Amino acid sequence: MLKRCRETLIGIFLALGMVILVLATTRAAGEGGPEWRTDTLSDFSQGTMDGVDVWSSPGTARLDHPWWSNVRVNDDPSLDKLYPRLSFVLTDTTQTHFLIVWADERDCDHCPDIYFARSTDGGKSWSPNVMVQDPCDPNDPPYPDCPCLTAPDITVRLADESFWVVWQHDPSYDNIGPDDGDIYYATSDDGGTSWSAAAPVCEDSGMQILPRIVSHGPSGYLYTIWEDERDDDGDIYISRYNPDVDTAWSAPIKISDDTSGKEQSKPALAVDADGNVYAVWEDRRNDPEGHDSEVYFSRWRSDTAWNAGNWSANTRLSDPAMDFAEDPTILAGPGGALFAAWMERVPTGESTYDFQIVVGRSDDGGDTWNRSVVHRLPEASEVLAFYANPTIGVDPLGRVYLAWLYSPDSQVNTASILFSVSPDGGRHWTVPRVLNQPSNEVSADAAPTLALGFGGKVIVAWMDYREGASTQIYATGYPTGCYLNAGEYRREFDAGEMVSWGTISWTASITPGTGLVLATRVMVSPGAGWTDWFTHAASGDALPHPPGRFIQYRALFSSDGNGTPVLDRVIISYKPQRHVFLPLVFRGD
Repeated sequence: MLKRCRETLIGIFLALGMVILVLATTRAAGEGGPEWRTDTLSDFSQGTMDGVDVWSSPGTARLDHPWWSNVRVNDDPSLDKLYPRLSFVLTDTTQTHFLIVWADERDCDHCPDIYFARSTDGGKSWSPNVMVQDPCDPNDPPYPDCPCLTAPDITVRLADESFWVVWQHDPSYDNIGPDDGDIYYATSDDGGTSWSAAAPVCEDSGMQILPRIVSHGPSGYLYTIWEDERDDDGDIYISRYNPDVDTAWSAPIKISDDTSGKEQSKPALAVDADGNVYAVWEDRRNDPEGHDSEVYFSRWRSDTAWNAGNWSANTRLSDPAMDFAEDPTILAGPGGALFAAWMERVPTGESTYDFQIVVGRSDDGGDTWNRSVVHRLPEASEVLAFYANPTIGVDPLGRVYLAWLYSPDSQVNTASILFSVSPDGGRHWTVPRVLNQPSNEVSADAAPTLALGFGGKVIVAWMDYREGASTQIYATGYPTGCYLNAGEYRREFDAGEMVSWGTISWTASITPGTGLVLATRVMVSPGAGWTDWFTHAASGDALPHPPGRFIQYRALFSSDGNGTPVLDRVIISYKPQRHVFLPLVFRGD
């Protein structure tokens, strides 16, 4: 009897004097079985978004909008235009006027002045340029005796809607010494039509360079930060000023606490709604040679006195395992969230590396940070490619916008400007889009600048070589009123075990001139490779794939530009392949 059972039963094991019968069981999908759904903003944000918008109408996916055609901001193309910086002001009609400043050599080769323009139509066009400051005597030959004004920045003081510009003031192009370089500012009370005479923020001994300025609306205070070389290779200093109560900018405060004499450089700062001030910078304190930098952070809380002792101990934000980290920027978002961005070079071998753009987010005032990689540039060392100079913005709904420089070969005029959006507060990011058209004509030294305005409007500007040997300032705006012609959305699911696939169903709105096609593929186990895509004819189709652990769906969007298909929901059913062990006990007879 026992021999006959062994020959006829399948899956019998001997264990502890028992015989175990193993029965493979499944639960039919659609009969209370498990489903994998995509129908919320959180769900859609976890997919790969290439030309697809999941944020403007949360809980759906649709084609994204294109950007406006690139336009030149400067109205005189002669000689170089350098270092653009953007800001914005909201008008009484809830429209956004975007503001831009840059260093401009049109009047003096190698010795730029500071110029200003504004856009009232979302970046499609720009006003005639206005000179903010020209320190040259018009009766004297300008070159080489003129001061050089570089690295400008601009902000708006909300208390009186005045515009404030700071810059680095170098006394002479051909007479640079260790004490050359101060921080100056000018203001405009008439929307940028005219500007005050230049006045110093800081002209102490030593060189002061690379200023940045922000304002705090409720208090009326302005804050300027810069790299200061009065004591060593470079430290980070800051000053503040409220024209309603102060007669001058405050005495500079040193906020970098390194005592090794290594360089701290390229600072950026932000202020939140409560008036707390945050700073980031490049820091070389941990490199014995003083070459490779990391990104460091410090903060001042507005409920404490304004002095150096109330700035927090410097903390490192970048990953110490990286070759180096550079180009930090920081922004305060809604709900007290902080967002910092920087570039890292990632070691991949003894002499090989990748580059990546990183965003850090803090929800506790900078005590702790979570980081996400926006995009990684693989095998960059093989062609001398690199990423650099991220610039960041965040809207009232917590959507984060990022632009940065991509150089494919480290040549002077072959770079592009890339852009990505995070619909969920910096956790997931869209596939980068190229903003400059034609591509690969941006200066390799370009630092793009980004500003957000009312209603989700975005402007990005940069230095561009498309017109010849001199760099010009070009800009583009988003969104336009039409749609991209194509986009792709993908999402992957890990069932955690071997399953049999049931059906795929979806709901969508497809209007004339638009199209939507869904396809699926599966992978049996990690690293096994994907099957070919299977295109589905209709919602409710059976999934004709072999059992596996992973499934991925793809939604291909198409449009004539006048409308977009809208994907509301995707549901995939499946049935786990489980084993039930039934003990069979044999009697002695």
